Amino acid sequence: MVIGNHIQDIYIDREQAKNEKILVVEDNEDILRLLRSMLKSKGYRVVAAENGDEALRMVNDEEPHLILLDLSLPKIDGYSVCRMLKESENTRHIPIIIVTCKSSIQEKIMGLELGADDYIVKPFCREEVLARVKSLLKMRNLHYRLIQAEKLATLAQVAVSVNHEINNPLCAISANAEIIKMMLAKGIDIDRMNAKVESILGEVDRIKGVIEKLSKATKVVSMEYIAGIQMLDIDQSIERIGYEDTDDK
Repeated sequence: MVIGNHIQDIYIDREQAKNEKILVVEDNEDILRLLRSMLKSKGYRVVAAENGDEALRMVNDEEPHLILLDLSLPKIDGYSVCRMLKESENTRHIPIIIVTCKSSIQEKIMGLELGADDYIVKPFCREEVLARVKSLLKMRNLHYRLIQAEKLATLAQVAVSVNHEINNPLCAISANAEIIKMMLAKGIDIDRMNAKVESILGEVDRIKGVIEKLSKATKVVSMEYIAGIQMLDIDQSIERIGYEDTDDK
């Protein structure tokens, strides 16, 4: 925020910042020292790499929450690092701010098209760097919480489905086992006992079928279980790939 000619310092929650790790990738020692100092002054944990090859290794080892990435790097340039990180399923979610001395629109567009989330042009303002870092980390955290909420909602639906699909056969198994226990105490009726055993085996196969379908689920399709409660539609959650399993004819 600008007050007159004075730029107000950026407020950053230090308790939150100490849980966030930033990877700074910069081959210029003076700039690296400056970025490290300004980020640490706000409580962020900072790790550093001086070339593209080292940056890729550190992303896997350190799992940063955000990356400040210089474009003019030795070994592997910043454009290539950005592209490789954004193409990987494991790292594409990490926000990247490209740091460059190239102020042309084309250079900025190239970085953003490769997947960078924001950019800073050297020489940069301390407050601008901190503001952009704070903003991207906030968006990253909101996105993470949204994903976690979706996962919990899906897990709840799976739990309801499992309870619905497996509870009935388990009750049948339990009832038949009790009947067999009573028959053994009173004297064995072979035919009736065989029927109960077959019933138990049938219910076991039913449970196995539910578990097998769950293992093949490729998407989440919901259905109403009772008013206000959703459950996973197991059959519809299995992706059909141009054919259906059929018995040999």
